[in-house]
Amino acid sequence: MILSRHRKFIFFKTIKTGSTSCEIALSRHCGPEDVITYLPPPDEQLRRSFGGRAEQNNRNAVCKQWAGRLLGWDREKRKHRFPHNISAADLRTRIPSLEWNSFFKFTIARNPFDRAISKYFHDRQHMPSRAGSPKKAPSKDDINQYLLTLPDSDLTNWHIYADEEAPLVDRVIAYEDLSGELASILGSIGVAEEIVLPRAKGQWRTNREPYQSIIGSELRQKIEAAASNEIELMRYSW
Repeated sequence: MILSRHRKFIFFKTIKTGSTSCEIALSRHCGPEDVITYLPPPDEQLRRSFGGRAEQNNRNAVCKQWAGRLLGWDREKRKHRFPHNISAADLRTRIPSLEWNSFFKFTIARNPFDRAISKYFHDRQHMPSRAGSPKKAPSKDDINQYLLTLPDSDLTNWHIYADEEAPLVDRVIAYEDLSGELASILGSIGVAEEIVLPRAKGQWRTNREPYQSIIGSELRQKIEAAASNEIELMRYSW
């Protein structure tokens, strides 16, 4: 997440949508008073090499970290003021209403069928005990069986940028035209230079077949139900 007081925007980081690449690109245009949330070390290294600002204005004071330890908070909650995938509903309660009401708020959505395949390959890298070893080429059955075990919330990003009824952000840009839509937003906030997106976390997917040839009927129905709001909002289709 980025909360830019310099440019007066809030960017909500959704999952498996190119949001890390977008966050890195946006951080190049932030000021010293802006809040920029944590990235894992490899992504942070990429952000620095790209000329972006690292995490800033997001660390809790030491006294609060110790209080959090006594209260049983997990390490990330103790250490950081805002989680990197904080929801719009949560952030709205934690910043001044003037900032919430006046800053331009945006995020990214991705075709949930394609996104599910991307999530599978991401999880293989980070949770091989659950999703299978990245050293072995997965079958289509492997992909379907794993994704069918996931809770519905893992198959949609709606809960990050919307409430039960509608988006809480001003604009949801499409992953499928990420560079073009991001350039439009940057122009609207006064950044005229050409946008260049680094490639973050895109190297793990080995099966590049269309999702229609990978996802079976049972998984298709599960995704259609879990991500129905996003499918309707973005007019995605099978």
